[in-house]
Amino acid sequence: MDALLNEFKSWKKENQPLYLDLKAHESLLFDRFYPVFTVLDHILQETTAKRMKLDSDLIKIFDVGLAFLNDQFESCKIYLSTNFHNDIHELMKYDSVINYVLFAEDVRYELEEKQRKYDKDTLDKLCDKLENIIDKQLPVDGNLGLYVDEQIRVICGDNELDFYGIIDIFSDIADTLGITLYEDEEIVIGKDI
Repeated sequence: MDALLNEFKSWKKENQPLYLDLKAHESLLFDRFYPVFTVLDHILQETTAKRMKLDSDLIKIFDVGLAFLNDQFESCKIYLSTNFHNDIHELMKYDSVINYVLFAEDVRYELEEKQRKYDKDTLDKLCDKLENIIDKQLPVDGNLGLYVDEQIRVICGDNELDFYGIIDIFSDIADTLGITLYEDEEIVIGKDI
């Protein structure tokens, strides 16, 4: 387990600047990584302080979360360097498209993990279309999200789309561990008394 904790420490050291840039720019990509990163960081802090003892469940959580961060964050770094010449502002123009690509890959993983039949050709075409938008830096259609949702329905076919991905799972884990991911902002309508 020490190797996993050390790997995450190294990951943080290497990737925290970009992670914080995504946060500062209110990127959808930050929102994607936030639950996983926060749970892993919490486990790291609590085990280092000896307030939490690692068991097989926590090791599995840590292993899955770290693999997710490594894979998907590395994809973002490749887009940043290859397509946007390390300019975070240029990447931000396409963060929703990159998020759709990562989501489509999440759906692919989930369907294959559950050994469900799905329309692989349509999924490949969707990913190619999204990649083309990024590669050629085409304008992002305001209805792209609706298009992606419709294509995901076609891809899944008769499968019930009970998609419960890693991000959802880690949000639940955070709740179980007592981590508040999102603070509800109180809004006062009328006079504040």
